[in-house]
Amino acid sequence: MKIFARICSTIFHPLLVAVVGIFISLYFSYMSMLGMKYILNISLMVTLFTIAIPCAGVLLLYKTRRITSVGLVRREERTLPYLLFFVCFIFATIFLWNANLRGIQLGFFIGGLIALLVDLCINRWWKISVHMTAIGGLTGLIFVMSYTQYIMYTDAIPMLQIAAILASGAVGTSRIILRRHTIGQVCCGFINGFFWVYVSCLFTMSLQLINH
Repeated sequence: MKIFARICSTIFHPLLVAVVGIFISLYFSYMSMLGMKYILNISLMVTLFTIAIPCAGVLLLYKTRRITSVGLVRREERTLPYLLFFVCFIFATIFLWNANLRGIQLGFFIGGLIALLVDLCINRWWKISVHMTAIGGLTGLIFVMSYTQYIMYTDAIPMLQIAAILASGAVGTSRIILRRHTIGQVCCGFINGFFWVYVSCLFTMSLQLINH
């Protein structure tokens, strides 16, 4: 079970979930009409900001002994890496704005930024699950896409919703099995991510409609 838990935690790492969310929001929406090359180019740029640079930063912190583990197991060592992630996500958000993706994609990242800021504040006293915040945000994105009929392929809606729920359950169970978090920390992490992404996406989509 622990092997499965480690694999699951790696596959649904918070930094990877951000790219998955952007890809889903483009591939399953009317934006897919712009072609796969466009979707991949946007996804690759987001990958640079949310995976490549943060991973390099964490590795540098580990090499300079500012942290003792690249897995950020110790709560007290998470503040600096979280700040790094926050800054990288800000740059990714600016990129989306400049790429004229100011609707649900922008909302996804703004919600993610708020959720990460909440995690950063709570982490000073309590080890809330960032893994669950990330998968909660992705689930919130999928459900808000379904609610607003943003998903172009209606047959894909139940498939995406079920996949998001199963992935959330698998990640939460994995974090508990690995004894990284309690049930309370897992549940709070999920609610934090889901709520802020869902609300932020609705807000940015409403602004986009008003501006048009």
